[in-house]
Amino acid sequence: MKSVNPKNEYIPLNLRISVRRDTLRLISEMAQDMGISINEVFSFLAEDSVIDLEMIENFNDIEIPNKCSLDDLKNEILKKKNFS
Repeated sequence: MKSVNPKNEYIPLNLRISVRRDTLRLISEMAQDMGISINEVFSFLAEDSVIDLEMIENFNDIEIPNKCSLDDLKNEILKKKNFS
């Protein structure tokens, strides 16, 4: 993934992760279909999973409760959708 921000240089990480056999098979097929390595697929997946987090300016305003009911969670999600 290319970034227009020069501060976003790639930093190589040696990771050891565990995935299910089916997951590895699917990721391997994705890599073959795209003509890239499995490492690159994981890199793309990691980048895509956090891309929207940069849009949140201040994490200090986010409160995470120790526990909540399912209704509380639904209400909070609906509040966020209505403010967007």
